[in-house]
Amino acid sequence: MAAGSFTLYGAAIEGIARGLIDLDGHSFKGLLATSSYTPNAATHDELADITNELAGGDYARVTLTGVAVTRSGTTVKFTSDPVDFGADVTLTAKYLVLYDDTHAADALLGYVDLNTGGGSASSTDGPFEVSPDGTNGWFTMAPAA
Repeated sequence: MAAGSFTLYGAAIEGIARGLIDLDGHSFKGLLATSSYTPNAATHDELADITNELAGGDYARVTLTGVAVTRSGTTVKFTSDPVDFGADVTLTAKYLVLYDDTHAADALLGYVDLNTGGGSASSTDGPFEVSPDGTNGWFTMAPAA
């Protein structure tokens, strides 16, 4: 599914800089939130800050697979396999949120708006999968130009 760009939470940037979030060694999970969730990259720090997560039915949080940190020149990329919520599910969500499941407080990493046109993304008895950007992964880090 095509989605908007990945937004890092401010606490994730700090956690990566301080070595509290190990992109190459921790376990990460993805969750889906409804359009009633209002992301706040400046103040949302941990899983407890997420409101309006999907619940019940075909929905369950997903562990990221194929997590990789790669470097090309001065650019470092964080990526994974697509986040697959199922092949035959009925779901409607506005945001994919990634978090560090190894971190004591389940530190938030970042989120993606699944429909930048204003609506939500949905699936009715079909697949619901969110892929990182093919070139940049979930996000890249590079020195300022």
